[in-house]
Amino acid sequence: MNTDIPSLRQRWLGAKLAELRAAAGIPSLAIAADKCKRSTASLSRIENGMVGIPPRDVPPILAAYGVTDPNVHDKLMIVAAEIQQERRGWWVEHGDALAPSYVDLIRLESTATEIRTYEAYLMPGLLQTEAYARTFVSAMQGLSSATELGEFVAVRAARKTILRRQEPVTLHALISEAALRHPIGGPEIFRDQIEYLRECAAWPNVTLQILPFTGQPHPGMSGAFTILRLPSLDVAHVETMNTDAYIEDEHSVEQYLRAFDHLCDLALNPDKSDSFLQEIAVTL
Repeated sequence: MNTDIPSLRQRWLGAKLAELRAAAGIPSLAIAADKCKRSTASLSRIENGMVGIPPRDVPPILAAYGVTDPNVHDKLMIVAAEIQQERRGWWVEHGDALAPSYVDLIRLESTATEIRTYEAYLMPGLLQTEAYARTFVSAMQGLSSATELGEFVAVRAARKTILRRQEPVTLHALISEAALRHPIGGPEIFRDQIEYLRECAAWPNVTLQILPFTGQPHPGMSGAFTILRLPSLDVAHVETMNTDAYIEDEHSVEQYLRAFDHLCDLALNPDKSDSFLQEIAVTL
């Protein structure tokens, strides 16, 4: 992996420190660097998100900026620790083959405590069978070789381990009926995919709801999205054809949370969703 590419959390931490510096009335990086007892170049790289800093370096900077709020202190300490952990994950060995924005998603998933995801036309990535993933990835991602396809599918499978680890992430998945009316891979592969959904939905950390067709407009009509709730911050994720977009602004993330709650209200409850999946399976 190219370690020069800053992660989302690294960029967030740098921007937050720059914001705190400005709030302290310190307009010059040179003055701030003198107060923090760091070089101007070092502080510039930190604020630009180009380098991370160990948690032990956070308190001196906050003290130099006169930040006394314990909530701010604790949040930045957590983020700094998470940035260090990002460099030691299983995904490092796949880094050269993956887009930096996709690596960010994997990093965020690995430390998330809760994931809420809405899918309009596909099965959620964390709930896909290998055969389903291989079928649609080979069509959508434009991978040039069997080796690239195999690696991508292997990474997708590795992502799913967060659901079955010792302290698993809590996953709440909403799937539009449209995704269930498009049997990707053919009847056999899609039937296995539906059975896998039902299996996962029985796990205590997974909630699955189906959003049936409705004549009413709803927030999900704008497309799929995922909200990752982390110990340090919440992030909304939107996947496009060739990259991943992340929304970190608290107000914007709150909009996604409200949209998800609204979709939950419109969706079938988990028991009725399971019955719906059974009905789809028998038609294949």
